[in-house]
Amino acid sequence: MQKRSKLSIFIFIFLLISVVFPLINMLLQIDFSNNSFQNLITSGAFKEAMFNSLFVTSIATVISVLLAFFLSFTLNRTNIKHKSILKLLITLPMLIPSISHGLGLINLFGTNGIISRIFNFNIIGSLGIIMGSVIYSFPIAFLIIDDGYNYIDNNMYDTAEILGLNKWQTFKKVTLCYLKKPLLSSFFAVFTMIFTDYGVPLAVGGKFITLPVLLYKEVIGLLNYSKGTMIGLFLLIPALISFLFDTFFKDYTSSDGETKKYHVRQNKLRDIFTKIGLYFVIIFITVLLGSFIYYAFVDNVVLNNRFSFNHINYVFASGITDYIFNSLFISIMVAIFGTIISYFTAYVTARVKNKFVKLLHLLTICSLAIPGIVLGLSYTISFNGTFIYNTFTILILVNIIHFIATPYLMAYNAMQKVNPNYEVVAKTCNISLFKIIKDVIIPCTKKTIREMLSYFFVNSMITISAVTFLFNTRTMPLSLLINNYEGNMMLGEAAIISLIILIFNIIIKGVIYLINRKDNRREYMYEAN
Repeated sequence: MQKRSKLSIFIFIFLLISVVFPLINMLLQIDFSNNSFQNLITSGAFKEAMFNSLFVTSIATVISVLLAFFLSFTLNRTNIKHKSILKLLITLPMLIPSISHGLGLINLFGTNGIISRIFNFNIIGSLGIIMGSVIYSFPIAFLIIDDGYNYIDNNMYDTAEILGLNKWQTFKKVTLCYLKKPLLSSFFAVFTMIFTDYGVPLAVGGKFITLPVLLYKEVIGLLNYSKGTMIGLFLLIPALISFLFDTFFKDYTSSDGETKKYHVRQNKLRDIFTKIGLYFVIIFITVLLGSFIYYAFVDNVVLNNRFSFNHINYVFASGITDYIFNSLFISIMVAIFGTIISYFTAYVTARVKNKFVKLLHLLTICSLAIPGIVLGLSYTISFNGTFIYNTFTILILVNIIHFIATPYLMAYNAMQKVNPNYEVVAKTCNISLFKIIKDVIIPCTKKTIREMLSYFFVNSMITISAVTFLFNTRTMPLSLLINNYEGNMMLGEAAIISLIILIFNIIIKGVIYLINRKDNRREYMYEAN
């Protein structure tokens, strides 16, 4: 118990330094004594950016959640085949930075885009932001809703049939009732993601300025940290609402587990309609990612469409290997240390019963309420001039805090499923806590640990917002090159960077998938014997 108490104190101090201190320090920079705050919120630029953000975010969120619901319904309630592969293809947009989605849309529908040149169609502005935001966010909503289907008590469908409910009534009273929490969670999560993202608006927004872009220009362009902090305060609001909802909303429809497998009935018209919609989405994603390959290997999409290695030669001549090393080093360190910190935090909060662990739990998941661009700004204000500023250390630390909540919740949920009496038995038999964790707890949760490692690595490779203010030329991550190349209209070079990030993330996802499949096969053979 003493060791667990020491571990709790260490984690608490770490969270105070890395989460609470930077955020409070940033908020203290806001000067309410003069009229600067009032001047900001009454300025035309701020009002326009706020309206633009709310406008595109609201539309994109509704479309994203509806699309995610349609796709999750298709994979869970139709007779479509190869569902695991289709699920992987649907989530491919999660493996590249948000700005890359905007870049892909420029490749297809920009002024000189592949498709816009044929149909004279240009999506620069609000339409481009909405499209890019939907592509960037709908996989997250899909995963939340898709997971919600696993917790529906399928006996309720038989009950509905006995009561004489028609298909629409059954859908409304059973399916939608059980998916209420996942749907609301996905709505808040997507709204927060889109409202606080500057990658897509920066790429395809043009003169249509959103709030995160305004913050970015104030801090990066004008070095106005005070004004940036004020704007960051408004970006915290939807994230805070989302965090409070997920923390305190109770889902009274959850069950202890499925009592029977859902039987999908034959309905050819339904299957054809949903299959067409699903394949349309996958084809669009494939074409969007394929545009990177086209731009990367074409000399000039406007003047000369011949195959060429010019863009690749330029990128590698510019020292891209250093940036690749930076990103891989940061992502690997974040994956290792982030997994260790979040795993042991989850161990303490899930398997130690006292009031103090509730505070640890709240501090750990509160990072969900801090957008990446705000977190990066708070680290800039708090650690500027210290020995860790502009080093790999601060980049690793900010990424761990930015992404810690989701892996922590993975481990927390897994810990709660492990027999709670192991520690009691260990104490009785005089077995050390470390040995119990190493020989019992970790083997029981090894699949969760792999998913945690994958989550930290992939998100650290694609993140831009959290590290925008914290790097120098020596520590610059690969993803930030997309900003530079896209800003200079070097779309071929930006496409190459997006492809490299995508390849590395596919590799890590594929390795985790193969290891898990090998483990599943071994467990199946063991049970069969």
